[in-house]
Amino acid sequence: MRSHSLLKPVLLTAILGFLASSAHADSILLELQPGSNAAATGDSISLDIVVSGLGEFAPDSLGAFDITVGFDATALSLTGYSLGPYLGDPSLSEALDASSGDLGGSVNVAEVSLLSTAGLDVLQPGSFTVATLNFDVTSLVLGAVTQLSVLPGAILGDAFGAQLAVAGVGGASVANVPVPGTFILLLLPLGGLLALGRARQAHRPPRQQAGTGH
Repeated sequence: MRSHSLLKPVLLTAILGFLASSAHADSILLELQPGSNAAATGDSISLDIVVSGLGEFAPDSLGAFDITVGFDATALSLTGYSLGPYLGDPSLSEALDASSGDLGGSVNVAEVSLLSTAGLDVLQPGSFTVATLNFDVTSLVLGAVTQLSVLPGAILGDAFGAQLAVAGVGGASVANVPVPGTFILLLLPLGGLLALGRARQAHRPPRQQAGTGH
């Protein structure tokens, strides 16, 4: 939250910048999931920030992160965020929430674990959610699409504080598209008009051909 924003320069600089950057795992991906979302104005959506490519309950484990996600503030409104349980519980003093939260058109989440390396290894599978972002769809007309993306400068640190190299990032889209049922409902009036036209045609008396007079 914003009250923790002053901690970030000290905590993350000390922990992530203390040691030289290293590329322990060159297959690490940072993605927003689900990548494709269908929603209309007034709906609410949730997106997970997922890290994959780390050790499966083994090194390398994630010890800290600082991630900012950009979004169109005219289409979406951030309603909140929550941190995943894989770096420890901040309420139990197992981790520090250093997030800045809503920055207006972007949201920052950041956390530093206070657990031991062994403790992190036990908690973390090879792919897991570091944070969940919640949004209200405030303005998205039918047929419109809005994009969310992980902004450049995302930082991941291992259990020892060394920076982990991110091989790729994945964004997400939110589209206001009619579901198949909606298409059917839209087509029903047209189908009724066609059926009515055919019925009238069937009951129309046959046209008399012009004959020659006698």
